[in-house]
Amino acid sequence: MSNSKIAGRASRRPAEAQSMRTGLTRLNLGCASQIVDGWINVDYALGARLAKMPFFRALNRKMGLFGTDWNPRILIHNLTKRFPWSDASVDVVYSSHTLEHFPKADGLRFLTECHRVLRKNGIIRIVVPDLRPIIDGYVLGRIPADGFLGRLGVVSADPGNTFKRRLSALFSVSPHMCMYDSPRLVQILDEIGFEASTRSPFDSDIEDIRTIEQESRTENAAIVEGRKT
Repeated sequence: MSNSKIAGRASRRPAEAQSMRTGLTRLNLGCASQIVDGWINVDYALGARLAKMPFFRALNRKMGLFGTDWNPRILIHNLTKRFPWSDASVDVVYSSHTLEHFPKADGLRFLTECHRVLRKNGIIRIVVPDLRPIIDGYVLGRIPADGFLGRLGVVSADPGNTFKRRLSALFSVSPHMCMYDSPRLVQILDEIGFEASTRSPFDSDIEDIRTIEQESRTENAAIVEGRKT
């Protein structure tokens, strides 16, 4: 059995306890540093996996290997694979700035898994960078041609010459693999079996949305929310 599977099992008990306190099973998928009580916080980044090692957090803080102080409470799971939750067992799925890091086919599989595990009338809320403002910025001359790919997030920034920066880039960089806008994301969710619509920041059927949604992550973002029909 792989170390990541062992770590994932070890972290499930506190995560399950979080969801039990709210009476709902709510998934925060691709949580990064956004660890929210009452949610099952899930990620598969290298930093999240290494944080299961007792010495790593102190080393990370000293060396600055990652831009994120990864929390050992995170449930480790590869979100491009089948989810570990049963059919129709989840009430809410929230995912911010995660879907765009998957290739198109993996992204579709991720959203299909969200549909599988959600109960009827369960809520899904997806936040991703919005392609349209980037295109508009280029067309209107606000984004130069040689800066366009960087704004898309599909290439890595120059990490510089220092060993520390190169090591940080090796561990931390996760380029965008697919881009979306609101109409296309609504269409995809509708095709999977959700009834979806575009939403504004903090406009949600999730009652305590402000505990999990970060204002900085909603800027120039496509935000779509739907219910499983």
